[in-house]
Amino acid sequence: MSGKTADEIADEYIRKAGRKPRTADGHTNGKGDGKEAHSWDDPDISLLDDRRGDLPRFPLYVFSEKLQRLIKRTSKGAGVTPAHVAVPLIGVTSGVIGFARRVKVTRSWLQSCTCWTVLIGYSGTGKTPGLNVTKRAVRQIERLGRENELKRQCEHETKRTKAKASYDKWKAEVEEAVENGTPAPQMPPDAVDPGKYVPVRLAVADGTVERLAELLQARPHGIVLLRDELSALFMNMSRYSGGQDDEFWLEAWNGDHYNVERMNRTLAIDHLLIGMVGGMQPDKMVKSFEGDLDGKYARVLFTWPDEPTTWQGLNNDADEIDADIQNILSRANKLAEYDADGRLIPLVISLDAEATEEFAQFAQFAQQEKNALEGREREWFAKATAHVMRLAGTITYLEWGLTLDLNKPDAITRATISAAITLVLKYFWPHARACLRQIGLTEKHANARRALFWMRAKDKQEVSREDIRRDALSQRLDAKETTELLTSLCTSGWLREEITPAGPLGGKPVRRWLVNPILFKHPVAETALNAETHPWERMRGDEVG
Repeated sequence: MSGKTADEIADEYIRKAGRKPRTADGHTNGKGDGKEAHSWDDPDISLLDDRRGDLPRFPLYVFSEKLQRLIKRTSKGAGVTPAHVAVPLIGVTSGVIGFARRVKVTRSWLQSCTCWTVLIGYSGTGKTPGLNVTKRAVRQIERLGRENELKRQCEHETKRTKAKASYDKWKAEVEEAVENGTPAPQMPPDAVDPGKYVPVRLAVADGTVERLAELLQARPHGIVLLRDELSALFMNMSRYSGGQDDEFWLEAWNGDHYNVERMNRTLAIDHLLIGMVGGMQPDKMVKSFEGDLDGKYARVLFTWPDEPTTWQGLNNDADEIDADIQNILSRANKLAEYDADGRLIPLVISLDAEATEEFAQFAQFAQQEKNALEGREREWFAKATAHVMRLAGTITYLEWGLTLDLNKPDAITRATISAAITLVLKYFWPHARACLRQIGLTEKHANARRALFWMRAKDKQEVSREDIRRDALSQRLDAKETTELLTSLCTSGWLREEITPAGPLGGKPVRRWLVNPILFKHPVAETALNAETHPWERMRGDEVG
């Protein structure tokens, strides 16, 4: 590794990417803010870009040959692309590991393995068959664990009955002591009601905040929310709880201590950590993340894979429940260790020396690169280092789960860190950018898109401020904010303001905005973001994989 400073790395990347170096305030030299000016004859076409575009395929080569064969076999059996199987497998495995092993870079920089993975695609494009490959293995593990779960339930009910008997005996002793005027005995510890029985679950399809909190008390290193369609969950997070559910889910990616206060009841969670794996249709994705920048989308590893285009024929290459995937998840499920009192022991897996050096250079690059972005793109890329750490930990145990090695991995290697960096930069980042462009790179960008699409749909040759505020944006903005948006659309070359002076009888001048006719003639851009060699690789002078 070169040992260059963060500024040297960023400037070298910028030069190789064909951009001008940034000044101390983050602007590009010679252009002020680096933005191109647009005119009536050359409007900002990027505001109309609503296509998925050409996106990179899942880079299977980052995995071992054995894991590659597993994904190819199961995806062929399901009739989907490797991404449809690989990404949910990563998501579920990461959530099963959860807090059982955290990735440690330094003494103060640790990340759990839990990831949120979302498959984007229209109905019938393979989301559900891809998810089912891993989901069936999860359900099989839970079925095989029913005997142990029944034993655990019997032990709990026995303890609860004994607690009630001990409580009743203590209560009688207290009443007798009061009657005799003698000191009342203290309640013994075994008289405390242990509460209702809560099963240990690996994954759930739904659940209230209260129920999820209970499940996390039963499995303190985390659970997985696994469902075909996630949009309803995201859209309802803040709808019925005054924002409390929103806060709960934002924290559910972090794994920190959290108290759920509901119905005169407090549920203390040592580690609020819930993996999220599922699918979304593109239009529902937009509705799921519209509004204020609360950061939920930044936590998501988006994938928008190609729809399988060729019939692969009937084949018996894959079983309904794949034994290798079941083995991976079973071994990940047994990583958690507890002390004599049943408390989770916080264990870590560190980066080896070479992996630390590789990650340090990437962290320098990521710190500088996010300053070249804005809005939702910046929010997502700001978590690139966290995504790399979580993926590196997950890949480590994915690969180990396919071996016969009884010794658990004791370090993350440079090859695994490189694999995680490749996944983030060459796959998840371009897919995230395509998704974020649909949502709107910023809320201003999203409102501009809404207004333009409304004007095109309604064939509006001119508009008023109230047309945009009331009809196009459903009163999302006030009058001043709407005027600012119209001004920005003029700067983008899409509108031209015309003011009609007041008539002989007085009154206010009439303000209208002419709509650029290119809006109705120009086709939507053919691509959102095309796959290319990533600047990180050009910066290093090599190609990963």
